[in-house]
Amino acid sequence: MKNRRSVTFLALLTAIAVTSLVVVSCNKKFDEPPSYIGPNITPTMTINELKALHTTGGLEQITADEIIGGIVVADDLSGNFYKTIDIQDETGGIQLKLDGYDLYTQYPVGRQVYVNVKGLFLGDYNKLIQLGGGIDATVTPARLGYLATGLFDQYITKGSLNNPVTPKVVKVADLNDSYQSMLIQLDNFEFAAADTSKTFADVSLTASALNYTIKSCASESIVLRNSSYADFAGYGLPNGNGSILAIYTVFGSTKQLNIRDSSDVKFYNSRCGGSGGGGGTGSIIDLADLRNLYTGSDVVLGSYLVNGIVISDAASKNVGAGNIILQNGNKGIALYFGSSAATGNFLIGDSILVDVTGGTLKSYNGSLEIVLSSSALPNVKLGTGMNVTPRVLTIDEINTQLPDIEYTLVKIVGATASGNATYGGNNTLTDATGSMTLYTKSGTSAATFAGNALPAGSNTWTGYCNVFSTTKEFQIRNTSDVVADGGGGGGGGTGTSDLLFSEYVEGSSNNKYIEIYNAGSAAADLTKYVVKLYVNGQTTVSSTATLDVVSGSASLAAGGVIVLKNSGAALTLPAGVTAFSSGVCGFNGNDALTLEKDGTVIDVLGLVGNDPTTGWVVSTIADATKDHTIRRKASVTAGNTDWNTSSSNEWDVIAIDDVSNLGTR
Repeated sequence: MKNRRSVTFLALLTAIAVTSLVVVSCNKKFDEPPSYIGPNITPTMTINELKALHTTGGLEQITADEIIGGIVVADDLSGNFYKTIDIQDETGGIQLKLDGYDLYTQYPVGRQVYVNVKGLFLGDYNKLIQLGGGIDATVTPARLGYLATGLFDQYITKGSLNNPVTPKVVKVADLNDSYQSMLIQLDNFEFAAADTSKTFADVSLTASALNYTIKSCASESIVLRNSSYADFAGYGLPNGNGSILAIYTVFGSTKQLNIRDSSDVKFYNSRCGGSGGGGGTGSIIDLADLRNLYTGSDVVLGSYLVNGIVISDAASKNVGAGNIILQNGNKGIALYFGSSAATGNFLIGDSILVDVTGGTLKSYNGSLEIVLSSSALPNVKLGTGMNVTPRVLTIDEINTQLPDIEYTLVKIVGATASGNATYGGNNTLTDATGSMTLYTKSGTSAATFAGNALPAGSNTWTGYCNVFSTTKEFQIRNTSDVVADGGGGGGGGTGTSDLLFSEYVEGSSNNKYIEIYNAGSAAADLTKYVVKLYVNGQTTVSSTATLDVVSGSASLAAGGVIVLKNSGAALTLPAGVTAFSSGVCGFNGNDALTLEKDGTVIDVLGLVGNDPTTGWVVSTIADATKDHTIRRKASVTAGNTDWNTSSSNEWDVIAIDDVSNLGTR
């Protein structure tokens, strides 16, 4: 980004608030996982055909050997769905009752699944059709039971991840039972004005859920039901108008909506009468949605948070003073905190959460940025070492796709630089498809490398692009972003990378945590790694955590850690540490854990198939894995599948509930 060229203009710009989000642990997904070839399964029955076997109020066991397939459109990540997932195919949707927690770690939204329905049961919850594992006769009348955790893999086959599902845009009048458990979209809706001072649900838990009636400008109405146990229960309701994505459900004759998260409520526009606007739910808005709020004039933002990974390098000074460039997924934005703000505290790979409430979304010489008061700059960060994989594009593709890809990390292979003798100022970057401006800050606030000689020959360049006035520009962060062709660089090295268990906490109550460390010299592809829990000496897996799914990130930087926790864990973690809930942290001291890469075990905690009764011996201390923290010695840089050896000399045993070093190594 260029320097601010006017003192008067500078005085008008106030800065932005950032609070951090994830641990080195991991964040909402920024890198798409590599191509995945799913199981070779062809459904033999559609979801609509399956539902047709059900009679309202009945309980039917399926005896035919049939398979349905569908994409998960709702999971339990936010807590608004409990022990259920919803799947849909091209014909309809259905809710699966699964007796497990943290189902999103196995069946996240976007995952293709195949269900062998033979032996399962159909039922309905006051006319909402469901698929379950049996009949619960403990109540009268009997009802549909859950599918037991140990039977998940017997009936459900997991397929590819990140499959998109386009919501069906409908009118309320169109909604009938054929839309049950499907992802739909209603447009031009809003909350009643009297409700906009309320929260999504009851955080006091006096009521387990709250219903709100939302209405459209065309006087349509429908009930939105939110669980008081949802993560977003305490967020304020938005006061704008717009679209809502939701799973369509029924309760008797009442049509209902269930959102997956508060971000499904996109009430960003003015209300039906022209008032309100600005919107905001107090929760995270996608950068794509936020950028779409700008339609040519400045926008004062409502109550929103944005999150992402820092891709700019304040230390090299090739970004304007007071600026941070933030990327989330395939969208980016510039954040301006004021020229004196201490943005140098935030490094490439830091994960941050930014409160943009009251900020101004505007175009600065052709590129979008958000401006807030400088007091909003945080003094902590909750994530470091996160890896954003640059998209490999040609210069022609960049020129064509700007401004849509502005402020996102890209890589140009086989490009040469020409113009000045040094980096400083405007140069020209050329590949086989075209040319564009290579810009490096110069003058009194020059980049630290502005005086370095412009590299000769063909190189691979990593950086981000923006538009300044009408000029399309490419900027590197520092000179490590330029690597001679054939040398790699710009988003990851070529060293080996492997993960290992680095800390284990089996504390009081549900205070159970696992820390996983990348001891390799390059970013690790988290799509390859799975943690498995085996309880009570069993050889059958009790719970599984695929690390890219549970963490929301496809990679973990060298030296980075992921922290997993039991959903009931409540210890105060070190500043900046966030842990991800996972069923694999449902262990006791006598259970075993494995860490697998591509299906091969690379590290263990305990012996699968053995039950030591109360806990494992570690460093000669009996029951060390019960009511203790055990911490891997810093000298250990590789996993060990021989627990007898590992437990003898690779771990230190610490007091109960000690999490003082969790999140760092």
